[in-house]
Amino acid sequence: MDDDTDNLMMSLFLDTLMTEAMKDPSSLVPYTEEMSQEMDELLKDVSPHKSLLRRN
Repeated sequence: MDDDTDNLMMSLFLDTLMTEAMKDPSSLVPYTEEMSQEMDELLKDVSPHKSLLRRN
């Protein structure tokens, strides 16, 4: 995917999340330090997306 497509997809994804959060705010869950540590553990061996490696 190119940058424009990536940006569009991210925008649509975030719009959907916001819409769902506004429909049912009680469904939101605070992001905790424990969640962050679990995510770090899951992602420790994952290579960054190639777009993150590009230099502008």
